[in-house]
Amino acid sequence: MKEIKSNGFEEIIAQTIEEMKSEQGSSFLLEHVNLAELERRTGITRARLRRWKKNGFTFKCHKSEGKKAKYTILNGYTAYLDDLLGKGVTNSSVCLRRLQEIGYTGGLTTVKDYISSHKHLVPAKRQMVAPQGNRGRRFLTEAGEAYQMDWGFTKVQDHNGKPIRH
Repeated sequence: MKEIKSNGFEEIIAQTIEEMKSEQGSSFLLEHVNLAELERRTGITRARLRRWKKNGFTFKCHKSEGKKAKYTILNGYTAYLDDLLGKGVTNSSVCLRRLQEIGYTGGLTTVKDYISSHKHLVPAKRQMVAPQGNRGRRFLTEAGEAYQMDWGFTKVQDHNGKPIRH
């Protein structure tokens, strides 16, 4: 048996109709329910309530729910779009512009839906190279085995008395 998908409207309407029935008593008729009052209590638009009232407040699934079209407007362009995704181009506006250059007449939402359902074609982003550690070598010596000398620049006078930087 097919499972009925619900967005919660059935329960909300059933509860509100029961409340209205208890308030009005035996004079309550479902055919004469006040849609304005039902709209105020549930927050559902009057047009939608009117449509549901016409069906006796029975909720049915859409007949084409779950079906997919064999042919879509994107059918002839999927290979090109797959190639773009393989090159890492995931911006839907860029993809749409490139598809329009080769004759695509569809819209942006179709391209966005295709890209979101084919993310597996996009190559992984480059990973950072593993850190290689410190490249400077440290070594320890015992006291008195080695010494360190810092060389700096100083100004000295040459034999003529002119300052020279060393």
